[in-house]
This record gives sequence, C-alpha cells and structure tokens, in this order.
Amino acid sequence: MTNAATAEAPLMQIDDLAVTFQTPRGSFRAVRSASLEISRGEVLGLVGESGCGKSTVAFAMMNYLPGTAQVSGAIKFEGQSITQFSDAELRELRGNRIAMVYQDPLTSLNPSMRIGPQIVEVLRHHLDLDGQEAQVRSVELFASVGLADPERIGRRYPHELSGGQQQRVVIAMALACDPHLLIMDEPTTGLDVTTEATILDLIVELKDRVNAGILFVSHNLGVIARVADRVAVMYAGEIVEEAPVRDLFNNPRHPYTIGLLSCVPQPPGDDGIERQLRSIPGAVFDAQSAQTDSCLFAPRCPIASEICLEASPPVAHVSDGHDARCNKYSDVTDDLWGDLRERQDKPESDSALPVLNAEDLRKFYGGGRKKYILFGPPVRQPVRALVDVDMRVESGRTLGIVGESGSGKSTAARAIVGLEARDRGRLELRGEALEGDVGDRTEEQRSSMRMVFQNPTASLNPKLPIKHAITRALRKFAGVSSAESQDRAEQLMDAVGLDPLYLDRRPSELSGGQQQRVALASAFAANPDLVVADEAVSALDVSVQAQVLNLLEQHQRETGNSYVFITHDLGVVRYVSDDILVLYAGHVAEYGPSDSVLSAPSHPYTEALLSAAPVPDPDAEPTHIRLEGSVPTLRSELKGCFFAGRCPRKIGDICDNEPPSEQQGPGGATHTINCHIPIADLERLQLSDSAINTRAAD
Repeated sequence: MTNAATAEAPLMQIDDLAVTFQTPRGSFRAVRSASLEISRGEVLGLVGESGCGKSTVAFAMMNYLPGTAQVSGAIKFEGQSITQFSDAELRELRGNRIAMVYQDPLTSLNPSMRIGPQIVEVLRHHLDLDGQEAQVRSVELFASVGLADPERIGRRYPHELSGGQQQRVVIAMALACDPHLLIMDEPTTGLDVTTEATILDLIVELKDRVNAGILFVSHNLGVIARVADRVAVMYAGEIVEEAPVRDLFNNPRHPYTIGLLSCVPQPPGDDGIERQLRSIPGAVFDAQSAQTDSCLFAPRCPIASEICLEASPPVAHVSDGHDARCNKYSDVTDDLWGDLRERQDKPESDSALPVLNAEDLRKFYGGGRKKYILFGPPVRQPVRALVDVDMRVESGRTLGIVGESGSGKSTAARAIVGLEARDRGRLELRGEALEGDVGDRTEEQRSSMRMVFQNPTASLNPKLPIKHAITRALRKFAGVSSAESQDRAEQLMDAVGLDPLYLDRRPSELSGGQQQRVALASAFAANPDLVVADEAVSALDVSVQAQVLNLLEQHQRETGNSYVFITHDLGVVRYVSDDILVLYAGHVAEYGPSDSVLSAPSHPYTEALLSAAPVPDPDAEPTHIRLEGSVPTLRSELKGCFFAGRCPRKIGDICDNEPPSEQQGPGGATHTINCHIPIADLERLQLSDSAINTRAAD
C-alpha cells in the first residue's frame, strides 16, 4: 500500500515485511505481510488488537529484533536498506535519525540517575557536544515539551516525576538529535485522561514543528483520530486496510476495521437512546498457525463466503490513498456487525437496603512522626488518600469512580474490600457493619464481596493452571465440593466466553483479555453481591473490552449483583455506570446519576476530564481545557478548595481560603457538586463554552 499523494521518496518504506520468531515451542509468525510508507511531516497511525504484530513492525523499522527472528521483505530508511547496516551504522542510526518512545517511560529511564545527566549523555554521544553545550540543549528540550521549571527538573530522579512528566522526558530524549523518524509505541496507554490530552497536544505540535515522520502505534481509536494523518489497520500480521484518517473513520472498507469502530462505547445518539455495545467474536488468528490459502479474518467475519476460504484476498484499491485487503470490500456497511440495539433499562432495585453504604470514609497513610521521636511538633504530614467520602451502591446497579492517578480511587476500592483498614467512617454491606480489615470480617461477608484487579497476571499463580483460581474460589466461598468444582468451573468458563479446555492452561499461555476473563470467572464463582473492578479493562483492546463490558452487563442482569467500577476512561464509565463518583486529591468533587454528572453543569474538574477525553472522530474539534501541573501531593495542607490550585474557573481568594460547600446539582437530591461557583453560573459558563466550540467546529 502506498501513499499516492507523495511524489518524493518516502522517509520510511516497508515492502512485504514478514517476521517469524523461532522458539522451542515452534514458529510464531508475528508479521506475515506488511507494506507501509511514512513521509516527512506526517503521522501514520497503526492500530489493531494485541498479537497483530504492531510492535514487531515498529522494532523492525529500527532493525531491533532478536537473533531468533527470521525477516524477509524490504525495510528502507531514506532509500537505504537498514537490514544491510553494520552494527556501528545501526548505533549511529538509533536515537539519532530514528528515535523510539515506549509505552512505559520507566523502562527507558535509568532509575539510579537524575534525568538531566541521562539526556546529556545522549547529546554528547550523538552530537559530540561538550558538557556546557549539552546542558544548555537539555534545558531547551525540557522546555520544548512543556515541562515546568526546565532549569531545575533535570536534577530530579525518574521516581520523583509523575507519569506524564516521565513521558515528556522520554519524548524530549527522543527529540534530542532532531530525528527524521519518531516511533511511538502506545505512549499514552497508561496515562490519565488529562495527562494523555496534554501529550497528544504535544505530538500534534511536534508534527508541525520538527517536520519528522511519526509512526504512532495504539489500540485507542480516539487517540488515533486525534493525531494521525493516515491510518493502517493490522490483523494477524497483515495490513488489511490503509487510508487517510477521515476516510478510514467515515468510510471503512474492511469488516475488521468497522468491527473495531463498533466496539468503542458511544454516548447516546441524537434521539437520546443508548445503544448496546457491539463486539467482534473470537480471537486473533493464531500466530503459530501456518499461512493458509484463505482470508485470515474469515473465521470471525460476518460476511465471509466461499471465495474468502479459497484464496488469500488481494489488496483492492478503494479510492485515492485508500486500500483494503478484502474480496467483499464493496459489501461493507455500517450495520455489518448487526443493528445497534437499544439497551434495556435495568429493573428497579427491590431491596430497601443498599448493597454498599459508605459514610465519611477516611484513610490516611503515615504521619505521626515527632521532631524528637516521642514528642515535639510533627515533622511529616500524613498522606490523605481519602477524606470523608460518601458513596452508595444499590442492588443491581453500578457505581463508577473516576479521577486522575493519585485521586484516591484504588484506596477507596481497597478500603471497601478490606485490603486497607480505614481510619474513620462507616461501611455497611446490606445494612450490616463491615470491619475495616478483611480478616476480621465474617466468611459470608468475604464471599459476598470480590475484587478484580487491573493486572490479571499478578492475580493468577503463574505456576498453576488457571482452573486452580476458579475451583479454589468455588470451594472456599461457594461451598462446592471438589468433585463438583470441575463441572462448575467449566460452566463459569462458558459464562465468560472461554473454552473450558483452557482450564488446564497456565496464565502465560493466555492473552491479557483471556486472563482478565479468568479473573472475572473467579470473582463470579461465589456469586457475590458486589464486585469491585479496579481498572479491569484499561489495558484491553477495544474488541476484548467490548466483550468484557457486555459480559459484566449480562451477568448483572442475570444475577442482580452490583459493581464498583474504577476507570479513567470516561467512555467506558459512561457506558457501564448508573452513578458516578468523581474523586480529586482524596475529596469528592461530584457525585450523582451518570447522565447528570457527564453533562453541563458539572464540577470544573469533571468538565476538565470530559474535555480531555479523546473521541473516535477526526472531525471533532478538541476542546482546550487543560489542567496545568498534576494532582497535589496528598501530604499538602488544603486550606480552601481541594481543586483551587488547578481550577480553570477559579473565582478568587474564597477558593484558596474556604472549603467549598455542597450544592445540589440538576440531577436531583442525589446529585451533589462541591464548588464555590453557584450551579446557575456553572451552567451558564459551560454551556456558553460548548456553544463556542460547536461554532468553531462548524
């Protein structure tokens, strides 16, 4: 697939790339057939599910593959084949003319060195600058990526920076030598929505400023819509569609592409009706399977026919710059994956008591150290993770908890399930008081409340087959005998959409999405009243995420259980939640019904979160409410409003000196907003800004 609009030679050109890894367990075909071009000054977005080969393509562009990799096809950078470069030439190329930004910035930074010397080392190695020149250049680079106090930040160690600051440092390091090609592999996946927005703004600015070609790898279609000029969609090691960003989002021509777009949670339509989330059944074509004379997507495709099974489809030219690897590209329609069905309303709770009730929940860490060990003034303030938080979860309902990292979301989850003993406040499960420590709770209370963690790999024993996690929960919490536990485990695997044959596999043999389903099956084993899910879908592909979200909803309708769902993805929280709790620096900013919280008027912090969320629409005009800095250290003394230091709508000294009063929002008695600005004024300000953005987009 080529970029017809580019007359000059492309910056990076890949032609029919194939990469196979030889392992003791056999051959893994990570990339089967990939052809790409990237020109100067453009961003190529590369999307697809995990296991499709996106990162392998990125590493192949730098000739940075292990010795076990067999590579065929052509990889040319500025007209030269990098597979023919010597080791010395590759060392000069990497970090100089081609630079890479990884998903986790901490893997790129030396934890034992201050960040200033790390970037100076890069400058001296590649640009042959002396110490003073490199120091001046490093300060310029820190300033260019928007880091505050660029003269001093180089003295800090990586652990002293927030995730967003770490990622900016890594981007500054990648830009140190003015590279011709910048490769970014999921650079915003682990970031808060506000930090992600500032990084995306930076990338859009860099594209125009440095005139470099950029490969942006991501599974977040909203992010791709925001930054990319062209998009390539990858499936099972093949490029199945490539097009300019607007063509791809507005007129997708491959069933897989439109399937990915269908998996993204969407707000209610113009008619106010919310639709059921669609998903792609099955899993990515197995990388260990040999190439077949058929379409690799055929087993999952809703319009596959005999021709799709007889031969591998050729690349079809759809329009100028738009290609699709599909025999039936002209038959692709918006309703390919089924009609958008209206979501059913949840039945009203028939219980007089809420499943969970929390009042004045407080949790502080540390503190109490005295100047003279046993007496004197305190020398270290405690970390105030939660400050007088109230929440209520009704039967058969979902409470979403949102906020940036450091806002107290995970502490709230751990306090609810008893992994962290609260310092103060009351917790009740169906009207029965809960002790702070899980070990002090009754067996029935422990079985009635289960938790699903963000990282399923850390929740499963790597040395035991996955059935151990499920059967243990069945025996311990559901009272199922050993003889019956196997049958019940198979039923649970069916319930979460996994083949029961997987029960004998170890966690390492499953994908991240499959591991998360096993964690859910283990949580469902005791049929709990409440499941607390802490970022349970944040690391999943959109297709797997859609399957998991539909699974959670289906299980809730069938059993009437409740969820506390923690996430930083506002699209997901809008889809799953009946009520939303917005936390900031351990304080409640806003709390109420989902529809009320996610529409104007809302707390200025909620407004900023909504403004920062990327949407899968390249024509959407991004709003520009950006929060400077990060969540304040939870040791800081907050005399006035907890959000005053970053609030874009701060009205004066009252915000710095007086805590905000609780106001009733437009959502009724259960909708509260903690802000000094009167509700009517908030509504006027926010609706006015919304109208301005709409006119700008038109």
